Amino acid sequence: MSGEDDYESLTEGASIGTVMTAGAIAGIMEHCVMFPVDCVKTRMQALACDKTKFRSSSIFANLVNIAKTEGLFRPLKGVQPLMLGAGPAHAVYFACYEHIKTVMTPVAQQSILPETVVHGVAGAAATVFHDAVMTPADGEC
Repeated sequence: MSGEDDYESLTEGASIGTVMTAGAIAGIMEHCVMFPVDCVKTRMQALACDKTKFRSSSIFANLVNIAKTEGLFRPLKGVQPLMLGAGPAHAVYFACYEHIKTVMTPVAQQSILPETVVHGVAGAAATVFHDAVMTPADGEC
């Protein structure tokens, strides 16, 4: 596609296995890195009325407080099922996105359909499939 930078794209004609592997690795990394932040955010929202639990409105300060009071790895408790769901969900997302983009691009080039519509439709469809896999696996602490 015309607007992509080299670092954002796979080689032209990359196999579906390569696309799915890249998606799975990216999804697992994203969810594992953000899991502790999501855990703290969820606690802060659930315990918004109990000011004794959190001394600060800062997510980072509360993350440090949880690690000190409950153990270093407490913010990561429950990340394993999320990892198991994130890999397949993101593999499906990337595969669906790339497939729809590949199918719709020639149609868009022959008509007045803008390239942004191709990306939007591909992203929306891929999100539906991703969420169908990810939602049952998504958990918080």
